[in-house]
Amino acid sequence: MGILNALGKNKRKFWFVCYGCLQFTAHDALKSIFYYDGPATLLMGRPLTPCPRCKSTNTVSFQKLKDDGSESQLWGLEQIVKQHPRSLFEVKPESTKVAS
Repeated sequence: MGILNALGKNKRKFWFVCYGCLQFTAHDALKSIFYYDGPATLLMGRPLTPCPRCKSTNTVSFQKLKDDGSESQLWGLEQIVKQHPRSLFEVKPESTKVAS
């Protein structure tokens, strides 16, 4: 049973890994995982979730990894989430300001 199921929050679509941060941190997954339940940015009709750390849109949700069959990668990421407090990964959605 994964950590998300154990918490009763099977919300893999809100957990992300940023491949940009993985590259910049020498593949430190702990610094590349984030939890974000805000709105996605639409770019050419495709929803993208920007990384709160590096602002890259080269991110993928845990649900997408599951859908794509990347079970071993997903298992490793869920183990990292399980070993650390959730507050380490949570990101508050930024409020969008309208230019005047």
